[in-house]
Amino acid sequence: MKLRGWLVTGLVVCIVLAHVALWRSGMDTSTKLAFTVLNAVGWTIVLAPILLVDKWLDAKRGQNQNRD
Repeated sequence: MKLRGWLVTGLVVCIVLAHVALWRSGMDTSTKLAFTVLNAVGWTIVLAPILLVDKWLDAKRGQNQNRD
């Protein structure tokens, strides 16, 4: 697995562990749900463009290699 894959895997594991800790805490369920939704939306806004641009760059690199 490439370094990028390990980094993404590590990030996802940290996010999941943080959510488990949140849901095991003594907060109200409505507060936990609000934080979970806010966190999921925030990570989607951050990670989706990064992953999409990465896929686009891989496709462009493939096109450039085919031209050579």
